Amino acid sequence: MKYYFPVHINGGNRGCEGIAKGTAQILGETADKLISLCTDVSIDRQLGIDHYVTLQQPRKPSLLFRAINFLSVQLKKILKRDAYDQASYSMKYVYGSFVKQMSAGDVLVTTGGDMMCYNDNFALYTAIQAKKRGAKTVLWGCSMGPNNLTIRKEKVLHSFDMIYARETLSRDFFMSLGLKNVICFPDPAFILDPIPTELPSCFALGNVVGVNLSNLTVNSFNLDTKFGIEVKKLLNYILEETDYQILLIPHVTWKGQDDRLLAQAVEKEYANKYKGRISVLDINCLNYLQIRYIISKCHLFIGGRTHAVISAYSTCTPAIALGYSIKSKGIAHDLGLSEELVVDTQKQVFNGELLHAFILTNEKQHEIKTHLEKIMPSYREKTKSIKKELLKWVN
Repeated sequence: MKYYFPVHINGGNRGCEGIAKGTAQILGETADKLISLCTDVSIDRQLGIDHYVTLQQPRKPSLLFRAINFLSVQLKKILKRDAYDQASYSMKYVYGSFVKQMSAGDVLVTTGGDMMCYNDNFALYTAIQAKKRGAKTVLWGCSMGPNNLTIRKEKVLHSFDMIYARETLSRDFFMSLGLKNVICFPDPAFILDPIPTELPSCFALGNVVGVNLSNLTVNSFNLDTKFGIEVKKLLNYILEETDYQILLIPHVTWKGQDDRLLAQAVEKEYANKYKGRISVLDINCLNYLQIRYIISKCHLFIGGRTHAVISAYSTCTPAIALGYSIKSKGIAHDLGLSEELVVDTQKQVFNGELLHAFILTNEKQHEIKTHLEKIMPSYREKTKSIKKELLKWVN
């Protein structure tokens, strides 16, 4: 039996790296049994992901493919097909040969965490095609809420042999649909231990607040948005009312989602007045577990990327999650953390919730840390039981 991961993408998103490494550790299989589709093999090798899984590159689009795909999309637009149908030829071209390797007895593992929180996409396509080949299909470490449901998704959800929700809010939603194939365990990345690495110089200057911002939470690559203004209020408070150092910690380098761009813009905005108090972590040569180590050394952490926040939680670092979907609330809820420590970044009107969350976290940091230290060992230990549950469903 082999496990196939069509939604890995690549470690340019360190969360994808964390899921891949955590999943490999949970399954306990050698790399030749774990086959991941990877759009950037070079970065995955640099990050050491190839030690955990076998990396395969997707089929590269030819000029003929591009021409046919363009005509196919235009025709389907004329016929008023939805976006999924418009992309069907492209999905078949890119993912078809990967899925065709599978046979009865193999397992397709749909990772990605929140892939079901977006539009109908290739996660659905690959699960449907794997089923046609007689393979088992598993939705792995996922989050999803009622706002994300479509008719096509609901049909595919019922076809999965097992759905592993990573928090109870998503589990309850799945069960409300009448699904009988649902289990609930922590995100696979919780099982991973940090890898010590050299700390940035700011740690020698005092206590550090780690801040991870993404354009998905701020809705821009600068702070000139509604939520960006809330971030400014927070940064101004930290710089003016405390003696903390601020370390901006990017977590994703993908084009169109590159956290480094926003971090650099923030650093530049504050450089003149607060030079030396705010800096950017260079993650180019750091893997997920090295970044986790640096986050673990932060006094407090504020994160927009779920797997950056998971690094804080797993190392018992008091943290605020900047959430835009059910996943942030669900994970914090299962850890027994206050709702005030999850800030909804998609609200139309803000009333200082982010600054309030920071002040609360700062005041109760010892209480929060003690709570996490008490529950985290058993919470992380739960991940070791996932394979046993998986084998019940797929055998």
